[in-house]
Amino acid sequence: MPNRIIGIWLLAAFAIISVLGVPSPARAEQMTAVSSEYRDRAADLLEILKGSQKEESFFASSFLDAVPLAQFRDLVNQLNTQYGEPLSVSRIIPASNTDGTVEITYTKAVLAMRMVLDSNAPYPVVGLLITGANMKDDNIGKIADEIAALSGLSGFQVADLSGDKPQTIVELNSSEQLAIGSTFKIYVLAELSRSIKAGERQWSDVTPLNRKSLPSGVLQDWPNGTPLTLQTLATMMISISDNSATDILIDVVGRDKVDEMMRRTGHTQPDKTAPMLKTLEMFALKMPSNSDLRQRYIKASETEQKQLLADEQARLGIDSVSIANLANEPVHIDTIEWFASPTDISNLLNHILKTNDPVVLDIIKVNSIIPPGDALRWNYIGGKGGSEPGVISFAFLTKSKSGKTYAISGSWNNSKAPVDNDKFTLIFNRLPNLIASR
Repeated sequence: MPNRIIGIWLLAAFAIISVLGVPSPARAEQMTAVSSEYRDRAADLLEILKGSQKEESFFASSFLDAVPLAQFRDLVNQLNTQYGEPLSVSRIIPASNTDGTVEITYTKAVLAMRMVLDSNAPYPVVGLLITGANMKDDNIGKIADEIAALSGLSGFQVADLSGDKPQTIVELNSSEQLAIGSTFKIYVLAELSRSIKAGERQWSDVTPLNRKSLPSGVLQDWPNGTPLTLQTLATMMISISDNSATDILIDVVGRDKVDEMMRRTGHTQPDKTAPMLKTLEMFALKMPSNSDLRQRYIKASETEQKQLLADEQARLGIDSVSIANLANEPVHIDTIEWFASPTDISNLLNHILKTNDPVVLDIIKVNSIIPPGDALRWNYIGGKGGSEPGVISFAFLTKSKSGKTYAISGSWNNSKAPVDNDKFTLIFNRLPNLIASR
């Protein structure tokens, strides 16, 4: 089931054009040679973008079944309108003989596109994803203006983490409490790390798959009782935003402890989020059939909310959730969600940095959620994203080539209409690129 259908999903790629089933790319630096087949297809891609109209020989039939020709050409026209004429292939970053990133220079920008080929001759393209756009003559002010112009509520912050406390470099509405979707899972990871450092448990501890949520993730489809280490669960929670892994970990460390960690890291309005909902509870509370529970929950004190969650588990289970009620429009994102301001996220990432848990730092860099070519601008980049209809959020912990460390985070909410995930992703991805050169 596509992750977009469920409320919380991981932005594994910044896609405008995509085909389901394309695997995540390998790390770009693992391979330097570009196969002749891939180089030829990159040249063909440039001609396609210029309007050669040879898509039927360029793409596999599976791609054109998923993205009809008319739709693809419309997207190409949109790119030309926004970025000008495609001029050249400026760089190829291979992940394998059939997978990599192609950077196309347009008049106004350089676009990064992940391109995946079929492994058999004549090597048609089975996947194409736009993963970033670096505007020429770009600057932080332009990005701030574009984010400020978005409908609904939006905010971001870039903070220098060199000192004891984050120091703001640039911000927009950085104190605004915004729905952050799955970005909240970093709080769960932080508490798990604390408990392990305190000797309460170990990364190698095993727990059975005894609780399932809905996607994003894969554990909902695994056999009940599958033994999983805490490190495996944490990695799945962050790298593929697995909701079942998240709910299991909240049970393992304790909801109260996650709430305490949220406060410890400097969340400025923790009462807006505490008690920290499990993903399945969040889904269930949004259901029309649970409108009475939802109203009671919204009006209750934090203590009363905890009691309600404990008493009403029978009505907050997986059988109470209908996917159709979560798929398309914002659903109670102002009240039933996880909230944090960009400042709160900077404080959280500063806590992660200062704790300096090597396992945590490795986990959050598994999927940095930026294009591999852009990731090479940094000595280190870790990330987490979150999304549901009406919500998109990003959080990056970065270490630059010059030795500086930054927190970069931002969110966009609209309670009245779905936000344009692709638009925000392409805007926001420009921010780390500019900060990397400081």
